[in-house]
Amino acid sequence: MTTLKLTLDKDLDECVGLITQLKTKEDVAKLVEVPIGQLLHILYNLPKERHCKIFTIPKKTKGVRTITAPIGSKLILQNKLKPIIDEMYRIKVCVHGFAKNRSIVTNAHVHRKKRYVLNIDLKDFFPTIHFGRIRGLFMRFPFNMCGSAASIMAQMCTQGGELAQGSPLSPVLSNFIAADLDRKMIVIAKRYKLTYTRYADDLTFSSSHKNFPKSVANWDGDNPITSNVVLGDLLVTAVSAAGFEINYSKVRMQIRSVRQEVTGLTVNEFPNVPRSYIRNIRAMIHAWEKYGLMAAEATLIAKFAKSPPDIDEGNRNGTYFKSVLYGKIAFVKMVRGEEDEIYMKLCLKAASIDTSPPQFIQKIKNMHEKFDVFISHASEDKDLVVRLIFEELEKLGVLTFLDEVHIGWGDSLTEKINHALGQSKYVLAVISASSIAKAWPLKELNSALSREMAGKQKILPLIVGDVDLSPLSLLEDKKYLEWESNPGEIAKNIHALVLHHSFDGK
Repeated sequence: MTTLKLTLDKDLDECVGLITQLKTKEDVAKLVEVPIGQLLHILYNLPKERHCKIFTIPKKTKGVRTITAPIGSKLILQNKLKPIIDEMYRIKVCVHGFAKNRSIVTNAHVHRKKRYVLNIDLKDFFPTIHFGRIRGLFMRFPFNMCGSAASIMAQMCTQGGELAQGSPLSPVLSNFIAADLDRKMIVIAKRYKLTYTRYADDLTFSSSHKNFPKSVANWDGDNPITSNVVLGDLLVTAVSAAGFEINYSKVRMQIRSVRQEVTGLTVNEFPNVPRSYIRNIRAMIHAWEKYGLMAAEATLIAKFAKSPPDIDEGNRNGTYFKSVLYGKIAFVKMVRGEEDEIYMKLCLKAASIDTSPPQFIQKIKNMHEKFDVFISHASEDKDLVVRLIFEELEKLGVLTFLDEVHIGWGDSLTEKINHALGQSKYVLAVISASSIAKAWPLKELNSALSREMAGKQKILPLIVGDVDLSPLSLLEDKKYLEWESNPGEIAKNIHALVLHHSFDGK
């Protein structure tokens, strides 16, 4: 048999054009660039264990979720099809799951500050999408395949007659199939002036009107907090007509006076993680700091891991604990943003006990790293003045910011310099004819002058060569040193200032 190529030789545009013209199984084989005999053997003759790997993962609530992940030749075929089918999907406004630039955050954002939030979960979402529905999808717009081609395509995309949770094709195909459901829900939402979104199998309706429409949902009783939610016949019938079933155990109606959640995020004011989530992260960091990484990991696995990781007890080295902790912190970043104060504090606390944190944690640490001295200079003075002073300061243990040392490839120059300048106790201003003639050193100097007037920083002027200081009137009455090729002496003077954290005179 021919060894399957991992990718297609044809470009994406050509593949998109071909997929809408498939009539026979031979056409499908040409599309995925596999001999027809080999394709049929893979799909119909290989045993199940050569097609997929089946395992379970714990659900957030009780029970486990079964994952059927394709392997081997079946996985290669699905990976070949994925970019083609992805390209043909047009994202609907209401869809936030498995869609580019959409997430649980964008889904939750739509429902913020609403009077009512109704959450509905679909039962057995992926298994409900069976072979026949996928075949029918391929025979309709935009694919328009003939029956023979649609059958073999559906066979490639399903496992055991249904869409498998774990397949790379399942997300986009489920969105295609759920398009009819979305249309029916949008009609209901428009009729009653509701906001509707769907994230995979999670449907959400929200409203700021005084009363929520009973045709959609209502409470069985007078108390909206303690009473059960009853879904209206209109909604139930529409979901059923679209080929899906409601999981009534996960239906929730939330009012503004209590915590409202959409896809796990609170939306009363803005999309946010629950407070308990932040407390859990802080507790993990505290356990690491107080008891050590190994003990913290052992406790995590024993008390909280619903399915213990497949690692021998003798080989556990803290990697599992770190992966959980940093995954949680990364989630906070996704929801609250990189500039969020809580996120940054979590990063800094983790960085204080981890000598080798992941890159996103290290980035926050670097941004908030405090320096004793910031050297403001023109590049022309770097070789003969700046580097010499920097090296002497390093020897004395003075934390000194120098652009070429602390700014890495791909870093934002403005961001790094502004953070370092703002976090430094002293600014060594190397003033020369070159620096006065350049905008960037003058901008740094003016920023430092503003901070000095606010009592937050001190400027240490160092004059190099003959310089006209008249453009720097605010520095004219400050005591300065002159460069005499004496980096060691200058470094010692700065070191003394740093030790006493003072500046003696003008």
